[in-house]
Parts: sequence; C-alpha cells; structure tokens
Amino acid sequence: MPAAVYQGDHRLAVERRPVPDIGADDVLIEVSHCGICGTDLHMVIEGWGHAGAIGGHEYSGVIVAAGEGAGRWAVGDRVVGGPDHGCGECGPCRTGRPHLCIQRHKAGVTPFQGAFAAYKQVASGQLFRIPDGLDLRTAALTEPLAVAYHGVLRTDIAPGQRAPSPARLPGRALVTGAGPIGLLTIAVLRHLGVDDVTVSEPGELRRERAVEVGATRAITPDELVEPALPMDLVDEPYDAAFECSGRADAMRAALTQLARGGTLVLSGTGMKRPRFDPNRIILNELVVTGSVEYTPDDFDRCIELLASDVLPTKLLIEPADVPLSDLQRAMERLAAGELPGKVLVVPDE
Repeated sequence: MPAAVYQGDHRLAVERRPVPDIGADDVLIEVSHCGICGTDLHMVIEGWGHAGAIGGHEYSGVIVAAGEGAGRWAVGDRVVGGPDHGCGECGPCRTGRPHLCIQRHKAGVTPFQGAFAAYKQVASGQLFRIPDGLDLRTAALTEPLAVAYHGVLRTDIAPGQRAPSPARLPGRALVTGAGPIGLLTIAVLRHLGVDDVTVSEPGELRRERAVEVGATRAITPDELVEPALPMDLVDEPYDAAFECSGRADAMRAALTQLARGGTLVLSGTGMKRPRFDPNRIILNELVVTGSVEYTPDDFDRCIELLASDVLPTKLLIEPADVPLSDLQRAMERLAAGELPGKVLVVPDE
C-alpha cells in the first residue's frame, strides 16, 4: 500500500509499505480521508518525529477485514477512529477519562503507524460508527472537533455540562490562534450559545475565515494590551480564553485579558514555554488548565453534531483534498498560515 513516511530531517516521502496485519480484536480500515493535525506539523515541520513513522490520526474509512474478536464490527461498516480505551485500571480510566491513562502512549516518543496510508489497523474498541447520512469526508472532522469540544468543556462556558449557576456562565470568550482548532473552537462556542467571541490571529486570511465561522471580532495579537499591574484588568475582559496556537507569547497575552475568576484553556502545543505572572493569577483567582484529546462521550457528541449539520463544515474544511504526494507541501502551507481550515488527505499516490 502507499504510505507517507517520515524520513527524518523534516521530510516526508511516499513509500510502498505492507498492508498492516490485524489481531483477533482488530479491524483493518480502508482509509477514506485523514486530516492534518498540529501534532503532524510538529512531527514533520518541526522535526519531533522518528524516521520511519507514518502520521495521521484524524481519519474515517470503511472496514475491509475484522478479527474474530472484533465484536459488533463487520466488513463494510463505515467508521472513524476514536480514543484509546486505556488500561482500564488506573485512576483516570476508572473515572471515565481514558485519555489521561497512566499507560498512554507518548506522542513522538512511542511508535505510531497512522492513517496517512491506504489502510490502517485499529483496535475494535477505538471505533465509532458513522451515522447514515454523514459522509466519510465530513466524518473525518470528528477527531479535531472533539479536541475543540473538550477544550470548551474545561470551562463553565457550556450550559448543562457542569451545571454552573447562571451567574457563572461566561459572556465573553477569547480565542488565540485561528488555525483549524481555533476555528473549530469558535464553531463550538457559537453552537453552545456564546455570542461574543473575539479571535486574535496574525494572519489576515485566518482572521477573515474566523469571522465567517462565527467570531464577532477579529484582531491582531498586538491589539491585546497587557495591563500595567497584576491586579488591573483590561477595559473589556474575557470570562474564558482558549489558546489554540501553541505560542508562548499568545499564552501569556491570553492570561492578561481575563476577567476576575476567568479561565485560560491551553490547547495548542509548542516547545517554547510561557512565563506567567503568578500575582495576576492569585489576585484575580484565575484558572489555568490544559486540555488534551477527549473522552469517549466527547467523541460521541461530536459525531452527533456533525450528523445534525449544525456546524459550518464547509468553512471548517478546506475545499480541495490532498493526495499523499502533496502532503509535505500542504503541511508547509498550514505551518505558514496559508490555509485556514482543516486539510484532508486522501490516500492516493
């Protein structure tokens, strides 16, 4: 089968690889579409990855073979690959958070053979069925949508999720970084009824797309002015901020824009570490939290959202699919901010 393989030194190449073998509890999926994630950019463009690895984890496809222990799955089923079920024994797994499993794989450290290939072997417990009426291409958006959805749930901004009092529901949200996850975060916020969403983004194309998706205001990062003293607030502070760029300067800036009692959610990853002012956090009782991946419940909900056609998916997905041979160039354009939406790869050579 064809597969886009990381060669080391920031380079990909399409190689012929054996179709993966499957075990008794596995299935083999013929990949339909696979999105390019920020993690993929880290692995290739920034050189985090290991030579010989195949990236890609935002995929949809059709089952072409199933092991004898694959349970309810059968050849011909349309599926998306979802979260790992974890070890099932550690504290996070027992409390419904297998994405925080103590035994989970380490991104960029442990081997991973992903879906930038014609076929993908998947444990049957990681599969989610694609509802009738939801096409395979749109279904590939489930994984990154679940990332954005889980990040929003890390605050009290989502009515009904943590049963906050009405007085605690944030009225204003800031999103820093309008790449694919930033755009999806805007879409989730607007779907949940947050009607005052500002996006901070240096790229004009991405600012324009953010407004089309639902941001009520798009600014450049230099418009986020830091107050002089840690107890001071900006004129119109935000109740929640979602940092989706992975930039240390954006993380620091987002913290300074919060209202008292506000929450900063860190979703974007990067190698440069921010330096936060602890006095600002203390004096304003701010919450700084991370958001990684998603729960199985998040994944189920996001499939439902995509199937219900309530999100602006045509704005969230780039119109042209990319063959494996153009994957490197597409990654470079994403890293440069030339493409605002989710880029989907098809396993053609």
